[in-house]
Amino acid sequence: MKKEISTVKALASFAAETYGEKDYCRFFRGEKMCSKTFAEFYKDALAMCRYIRALDTKKMHIGFIGKTSYEYVACLTGMIFSGNTVVPFAPDISIEEACKLFDDADIEILFCEEEFKERAEEIKAKYSGLRQVVSLGDWHWFEEMFVKYSSSEFESLSDIETNPEDCALIIYTSGTTGDRKGVMLSSSNLLANSCYEGHVNYGEDISFSVLPMHHVFCYSSDVLRSLYDGTTICLNGELVNLFKNFLAFKPTVMRVVPLMCKSILTRIKITEKRTPGISKREAADKVVGENFKRMLAGSAFLSPALIDELAEYGIIARQGYGMSECSPRISVCDFSEKNKYSNGILTGIDEVRIQDSEIQVKGPSVMMGYYKKPEKTKEAFTEDGWLHTGDLGFIKDGHVFLVGRKKNLIILSNGENISPEEIENCFADDGVIKEVIVYAEQDKIMAEIFPDEALAKASGIEDIYGEVEAIVDRVNVNLHSDRQIHSFKLREKPFPRTTTGKIKRTEFHF
Repeated sequence: MKKEISTVKALASFAAETYGEKDYCRFFRGEKMCSKTFAEFYKDALAMCRYIRALDTKKMHIGFIGKTSYEYVACLTGMIFSGNTVVPFAPDISIEEACKLFDDADIEILFCEEEFKERAEEIKAKYSGLRQVVSLGDWHWFEEMFVKYSSSEFESLSDIETNPEDCALIIYTSGTTGDRKGVMLSSSNLLANSCYEGHVNYGEDISFSVLPMHHVFCYSSDVLRSLYDGTTICLNGELVNLFKNFLAFKPTVMRVVPLMCKSILTRIKITEKRTPGISKREAADKVVGENFKRMLAGSAFLSPALIDELAEYGIIARQGYGMSECSPRISVCDFSEKNKYSNGILTGIDEVRIQDSEIQVKGPSVMMGYYKKPEKTKEAFTEDGWLHTGDLGFIKDGHVFLVGRKKNLIILSNGENISPEEIENCFADDGVIKEVIVYAEQDKIMAEIFPDEALAKASGIEDIYGEVEAIVDRVNVNLHSDRQIHSFKLREKPFPRTTTGKIKRTEFHF
C-alpha cells in the first residue's frame, strides 16, 4: 500500500493530495467534453456528504437510483463519506421489485435523479418504510449543491469519524438462481480490495468506464481503484454512444463483459472489410482509437479464440474473476502470454483454496454477510470460516481456471458429474450460435440454442437449423459420450439475463 487508508473518505483525500489537478473524470455534457480533477472530485463528494447530514445526522439506509454520470459517482461516494449505508439500485428497477428490495434493505430515504422522481413517488406510496424521496434534479442542481455545501459554513457536517468496519454498501446479487441477497460490504472490505499494490498499475492509463456503476465491480475498479492509482476515467453514459465516445476519449483500457468484446470485434471486422488495403490495427484505430490497448473482462466466459482474434488487431483481452461477496476481485487480469486463457492471477489480498473442486476464499475482502439473512450467511461459509464461491475450478501457477458452477452440475444416474458450462463454452467461438444452455432430460444431455439469424443471413446461411446441427456434431466429436448433446432445440428469443449479462437459468422454459 502507498499509504494506510481505512475509509473511502481517506482514499479520496489521499487522491486529492497526491494527484491534485490531474483529470480524474471526463464526461460529456451534451456535445461538450467536461472534466473534473481529483481535487474537485473530493470537494464535490464532501459537499454531498454535508448535504445528506444537513437533512439528517442519524445513521440510515439510503437508496440511490440513477444512471452513470459524474454526479452519480460523486454523490454515491459522498453518501459513503457520510457514514450511512448506501444501497444502489439499477435505473430500470420495476416498482414491484423496488418495494420488495426496499423492504428487505430497510430503505428510509431515497435519492434519485429527476427522471426517476415519478416512479420514486409510486414506490413511496406502496412502501410505507420510505419516509422521504429526494429528487436530485439535473446537473444544474448538482452544481449549485456542490458550490453551496463546499462553503466553510457547512464544514463541520463532514468532520466526522466513521468506523471502517461498519456496513458502507449493500449490493444486491444479480439473482441468476432467482434468489437476490443483499451483500454487506464495509469500507474495510472495499479498500482492502482496491488499495493494494497490484500486478498492473493503471496510473498512466485513460480508462473507459462503460459498465453499470451500481455494481460493485464497476464502482470498486473504475472509481476506487482509479483514486488509488491516479487513473483518469472517462464515463461513457448511454451505451448508444459507445463507439462515438471511443474516438472522443481515446482511452487505453476498459473493463467489459465478453458480449461487449464480441460487439467491438465485429465492428472492427466490418470496418476492415469496408476499407480494402487497411491493416488490422488501422481498422481497430478507426473503431476504438489509436491509443486503445487492453480489455479487462469479467462476469462470463471469454473464449480463447476471441482472445487470439482481438490480439490480431493489437488489443490484449484478458479475464479476471470475482464476486460481489469478495468486493469483488479474487483474481485480476494477467496481460502476459503464459496463462492468457486463465481467469486471471490471484490478487494476493485474500487466501484462496480449492476444496472438493470448489474455489473458497478467506480474507479482508470477504463480505460481512447477507443483510437480515443469518441462515443464508451461515450457509455461505464453511465451518472453518471460508466463503463458498460456488465456482468449480483449479489454481495453477497462481492463476485461476474456472470449470463451472457447483449449483449447475448435472448428475447422471451413473454418478457422472457434468458441468454444463464446460459444454456450453465449446460453442463460444461459433458465431451462428449466439447463446446456449445445456441441461439434462431423462438422463441425456440436451441443449437449447438461440441462433444469430442476422449473422447467418449475412454469411449466406439459409438453413440455420442445419448449420447449428453441423456445429453440434462437430462439438460432440470432441466430447466424451456421457457429455455429448443428444438433441437440441432452437429458441426464437434470447435467454433472460441479469443486469451483469448472466443468463437466468431458472427463468427459461424448455
